[in-house]
Formats: sequence, C-alpha cells, structure tokens
Amino acid sequence: MTLLYNELYVLRQRRVNQVDIYSATDFTPLRPLSVPRLQNACFMDIASCAKHRCVYMSDICNTCIHRVGLDSRVSRWPVGIVPWGLSVTRSGSLLVTCSHQEGRNGKLIELNGDDGQRVREIILQADILSPWHATLLDNGQYLVCHGDLPENSRLTKVTDEGKVEESNAGRLKEPRHLAVADELVFVADSWNDRIAAFDPSLNYVYNLMSRMPSRPERLCFDKAMGRLYVGQSGGVVIVVQLDTRRSDTHL
Repeated sequence: MTLLYNELYVLRQRRVNQVDIYSATDFTPLRPLSVPRLQNACFMDIASCAKHRCVYMSDICNTCIHRVGLDSRVSRWPVGIVPWGLSVTRSGSLLVTCSHQEGRNGKLIELNGDDGQRVREIILQADILSPWHATLLDNGQYLVCHGDLPENSRLTKVTDEGKVEESNAGRLKEPRHLAVADELVFVADSWNDRIAAFDPSLNYVYNLMSRMPSRPERLCFDKAMGRLYVGQSGGVVIVVQLDTRRSDTHL
C-alpha cells in the first residue's frame, strides 16, 4: 500500500506492525513507523494528513483506526464496525468507509482528524455493497466506489440524505480505491487490472493503465508533482507522471 504524506514522503506497508517511509523525490528509505497490535492481515488501508502531521491505518480485526504521529505517538480510535477505506478531506477530517455486516448497511463515518470525535455518520443504502473507499468532492458530495462483481460494482455519489447518482460506466469490477486529479476521478479497478478515468459526472473517459501484471489496490495523487501513485497487490508501486502520460516503476 502506498500514499503521499505532505507531498514529501511515500508510505508503504512492508512487514507486521510497520510502515516504511520513503522520499518522494528519489524513493530512498527514510525511517519506519511501528504500530503495536496491528497485524498484517488486519491492515486494510492507510491515509495521511499534513495538517495534523500523522498517519491513519484501518484495522479490520480490532474495528478501529490507529493514528500515528510523526513523533511516533499512537492513538487507537474504536469505530464499532469494520473499517475499510480511509481518506483525508481538505479540512483535515478523516473519512472512513465501513462495511455492511449482520444485516446492517454500510456507513461513511467522518472523524475529527485530531481526536477521533465523530463529525458525521451516513448510513449507506442497502444496494451499496462492499463500500471499499470514498472521497469528499469539492461540491460537498461523497463519492464511493463499491461492489465485488460486475453486476453491483459502481461509483456512487452520496449526500447526507442518501444516494444521489450512480454509474456503472466502464464496466467496473471491484473498484478498490479512488484519487481525484486534474478534474478526473481515477479508479483502481482491481479485478479488471486497470486504472480507469471518469469525469465529474461519472462518465467513463479512458484507461490510464490496462492489463496490469498485478491488481491495483491503492491510489494517491501528488498534486505538486503531477504524479499518481499506484499500489499493486504484488507489492510494486507504479508512479505515473500524469502531465506527460509517462509511467515508471519504483520501489
């Protein structure tokens, strides 16, 4: 898994209880972050916040979020339901996508990025299955990628009142992660082995990458450098320079 921290660092899960930090300039290793009680099989997603100078990790076994500051202080925030995807909003709050279970619908939970207090909780409609990841758009709507089969894999816009628009354009199959860049939404279309681009109206535009050797599972956009970081299931991180449409493999 990979993400960008403050447009300076790339983070990557490497071994049990540890995330390694790399320079985003030359990809040299800098230092590790250790997270007690977070096992590899429980580690679902990772996000970072420049405002709070910390990293968040979702733990599906203990149904909690681990917050790790760059000073190595660790906080543990219970969420009461299995947390899957994480993203940080422009205001610095943490958006958590929670799975449906035991007959209960999935949820979007927005947490204060500093202390973990709940800012907002949205119960997703029953047809939003396997909500993998979400992001907050500039218009105040949440965009969710969800589903595990072609019949139910979707992109869906959600407000506080519920679903407002959805699209299955592009024939997604288990879309796992989102990144918004250059007025496009990039989707890690996991079981189609590609990165698909959509416009703000959720119309399919093109494939940024296709026939990838390993399933894409994580995306992060570096606005300063115009790079899209793609984390694959095999542990490889691909760096795509969006302004030249040139891709290079690193790490």
